[in-house]
Amino acid sequence: MTDRIVYVVDDEASIRESIETMFSTADIATIAFASAEAFLESGAASRPICVVLDVNLVGMSGLDLLRKLREEKSPAAVIILTGHADVPTAVAAMKLGAFHFIEKPLDGEVLLTAVEEALASAEEEADTTGARLAFRKRMETLSQRETEIFNLLLDGLPTKSIASQLELSTRTVEHHRAAVMRKLEAKSISHLMKLAILR
Repeated sequence: MTDRIVYVVDDEASIRESIETMFSTADIATIAFASAEAFLESGAASRPICVVLDVNLVGMSGLDLLRKLREEKSPAAVIILTGHADVPTAVAAMKLGAFHFIEKPLDGEVLLTAVEEALASAEEEADTTGARLAFRKRMETLSQRETEIFNLLLDGLPTKSIASQLELSTRTVEHHRAAVMRKLEAKSISHLMKLAILR
């Protein structure tokens, strides 16, 4: 399970303190930043995390930060806060992949529910990322021939067709296929195909 930490980016100290107090009662830790630039410098956005982000910041705006995170393919789940809600801003935030859009003054229950959902999403993303990295490491253990056979198995080719295409004996292909399944920890061809999605 990932740590229950929320990253708060808001240039108003009173808002940062209010959110910190609110989350502490739900056993959620906060790490606060007064600017988008300070948050970016922390490097936290490279991981699956939950971010509560104000739209109107001094310097780089919340929407500009969200745009940058998406450009950098950050896995962060971002909840946008604004005291001046309007439809264009909400639409822009959602198009940029905001997880939620919440108006100020903050309703503690609404924000907490959104954060719990974002934390669950971040945890799921972290699990997927871990599984992807583990699968890629296992892929690196395949020989060139095993990789060829792996790709042909994903194409749905049976052993005899693979043997014919690679000009190998059926027995040799079966040997390599068994090695592929063992190294990639696949229980069946259908399981192998599900694992391949992680590449």
